[in-house]
This record gives sequence, C-alpha cells and structure tokens, in this order.
Amino acid sequence: MDVLVLGSDGRTHALLWKLFNDPAVQRIYCTPGNGGTQQIVPCLLDLPLDHAERLSHWAMLSGMDVIVPAEPALLYANLASEAREVGVRVVGAPAATARLAYSACDAKEFFLRHKLPTAAGRAFRELELAERYLAAQPLPLQLRADHPDVAAQSYTDRYEALRGLRELFAADPLDATHRGVVIEAYHNGTVVAFSAITDGETALPLLPARIYDQRDDTPQAAYAPAMGAHTGTSAYYRKLGTYLHQHLLLPTLSALQREQRPVWGILGLDCLITKQGPLIIGLRCTLRDMEAQVVLPRLNSSLLELLWAATRHELAWQPALTWRDEATVGLALVSDGYPHHAAIGSPITGFDRLDEDVLVFHDQTRTPHGLRQRTDESANPDVVSVMIANFVAKNNHANADLTTSGGHVLTVVASGVTLPGARGRALLNAERISFSGRSFRPDVGARELT
Repeated sequence: MDVLVLGSDGRTHALLWKLFNDPAVQRIYCTPGNGGTQQIVPCLLDLPLDHAERLSHWAMLSGMDVIVPAEPALLYANLASEAREVGVRVVGAPAATARLAYSACDAKEFFLRHKLPTAAGRAFRELELAERYLAAQPLPLQLRADHPDVAAQSYTDRYEALRGLRELFAADPLDATHRGVVIEAYHNGTVVAFSAITDGETALPLLPARIYDQRDDTPQAAYAPAMGAHTGTSAYYRKLGTYLHQHLLLPTLSALQREQRPVWGILGLDCLITKQGPLIIGLRCTLRDMEAQVVLPRLNSSLLELLWAATRHELAWQPALTWRDEATVGLALVSDGYPHHAAIGSPITGFDRLDEDVLVFHDQTRTPHGLRQRTDESANPDVVSVMIANFVAKNNHANADLTTSGGHVLTVVASGVTLPGARGRALLNAERISFSGRSFRPDVGARELT
C-alpha cells in the first residue's frame, strides 16, 4: 500500500519509523517532516497542508491508499471527509468528532452529557455566567481555556481565580473559534494517555503511557508539554490498561456512536489517575506526542494492517494485538528556555555513541541532506529509488549536519525488562547526545504511575 503521513513532530517520526518497517508498505511519504523523517522517507516540498480539499485530490491522483495524520490540525479542517469523497482513506475522524479534541468546552459538555468520569465542572462561553459559577465553587479549582494548546491553571485563592478567568476571556484566542473556559474541580494526580485503534464499533486497546508535561518534578514547575513518557510491565500497569479500556474508552466510544460521531483510526483519552479513580481530561483522534514514541516500539502487530482495517470497518476480524514484554522510557531532549524560547541552529552530535537498540525520534531538527521531493515526482517509484540510493551514497552517517530548529529537539527511547532498567539505559544514552543548552528530566520513569 501507498501511505502519506502528515506531521512534523516526534510522534510523526515514530509513526513513520513503524510504518517504514512494515512489509505491507510499498511507497511512503511525509510532509512537512523534520530532520529525522527525511532520513527514511521523502518529504514532499509543495503539498498544500493548509487546504484539505487540494491535499485530498493530490492524494487521489497520486494513488495514495491511506493518509495518516500524525498531528490533528487537518482533521479539524475536515480532511477525513474530503479525502473519503475522492476514494482516499484517512486514519482519523470527520470534523464533527475532531471538534471534541479541538475544543475543551465542547469536550467537557460531551463528557457531562454522557455521564463519563470527569471532574465536576461546567463550560462557559460568557464571562458573566462564568463569574457567578466560579464565585460559588469550592476551592481549589481549575480553569481550562477552550484551545487545547493553552495550559490549565489551578487556583487556591478565589480572587486570583476570578482574575485568571477574566484574563482568559480578555485574551485573543489562538484562532477565532475558541472563546470559552472550563471551570472544574482541581484534582491532584498522574497524567496517562490511553488510546485504541477503532473503526467506530470495535476498539483494540493500546498501552497506557505515563506522560510528563512539566519542566521538572517540583509542585511549582512550569508547564512544558511532552517532556517524557514511559510504559510499564507490572501487574498493576496491566490492570490499569484493562480498567481504562472497559470503564473509560469503551463508554466514550458508545457515546460517540449515540451522537453519530464516527472515528476511523485512533480514539485517545487523556486521563488523570486520582485517589478517587481515573478521570477523563481530554479526547483525541490521534496518538499523543510522547505516547507514540513509547507505545509503538512495543507493538509487534502490523500497524498498517490495523489502521487499514479501521478505515474499512473490519477491525472485528483482526486478531488481538501482540506486544513486546518490555518497559519503555522516552526522554525529551530540550533546549534551555523551552517551551518559551530556544536558540536554533545548534549542531547535534553523539548519535554514533548510542547503544544499537536505542531509538531517537526527531522533533525540531533540520538537515541539509534529507530526502526531499516535489509532488509532481511522487507518482514515479523509480524516482524515489534513485533518490534513496543517492542519499545513502552521499551520507556516510545518517545524522550528519543535523541542527536544532526549536526547543523540543529529540526523544531518546530505551527499553528494558524492567522499568528501572529501561530508565537507566535512557539516561545513559541521553547523556551521550549534545547540543547547545541540552537538558532533560532525569526523573522520568522513576516511579511507574505516581
């Protein structure tokens, strides 16, 4: 099959790595890609990522069988429906479903409407009503902006909370469709990403991934997305996955069915593991960044066959997924100043010192020697073969001349029979990679789910 992957972050590289090694893949492309993806597949230079209809027609004319969006932006622009109209399958969901992943207010109303496990609270799109509600709520509480890329803020002082609420309503939204705030009870807990491959009826669960979204492990640490992740192998970890699938994900899928919101690929939940039990804090139609990097290396089953079956409503006939019985730890290597600012253009070195089975997924990197291609060449497999041959011949080392292009640079992923073993190997190999201001969280994987 011929596959087009859309994205440029670390989960994009992880998906490409997994699909590139799948024997069912014939041709595979990526756009816009990064310095790591361009080492294994061609990056299409002039594909219109801001236009779902044009992208869909290009995929149809070029003979692509399936489009895999690694990042969610185009799903909000209704790529899934546009592509299906011209006979190209998309691993994702139409805009009506993707909207729940794009709007915290819509998602909160959905969770409450179907009595799914979520923190007590409400969504508001008018400041006056939100102020009245906030004034009557017990503390501590949390404010969540409508846009998913804005970090939630917790408050123990009511006047500070009112000030924060007014600031959120007064701020210019990241795009015009996002105006609103979720006010909910604050719960302390551990963030876990949990996803399944689904065709809208059958759901095959993946593995829970503990996610680290703060700069360090102190209570006052600043929000910094995708600082690390890990999976485990303990009995408790396995029981947690079973519980999340049966009591959170399957009820969410049933709720989507009742509202006639289809999903053709990934259904993911961001969960908070609290003393009162797991709570849903977000819904996704793609794998989460850092989740993909630590979950996909453990998957033995053919990812492409699963995704293809999901787009054809044939998951019920697929066998149960099989997994490597090893823990994985992913450490994000970031620049000083991340997530607010970062110097770019710093050379990245040390890849030649890594253990052979340690994986490195690129996020914000660039290289002058990557595989690049115009869209008018992509229909010719011979062109691709020549490009890859020339790339290999000209580059004695795949990571030569790599530089940073942002603050979230790489993710080092190591596996081990135990979580401490995987963590030790990840730390050891992370130290071997160098670039200006390089840092990482050394506590990732220190505790399984606390």
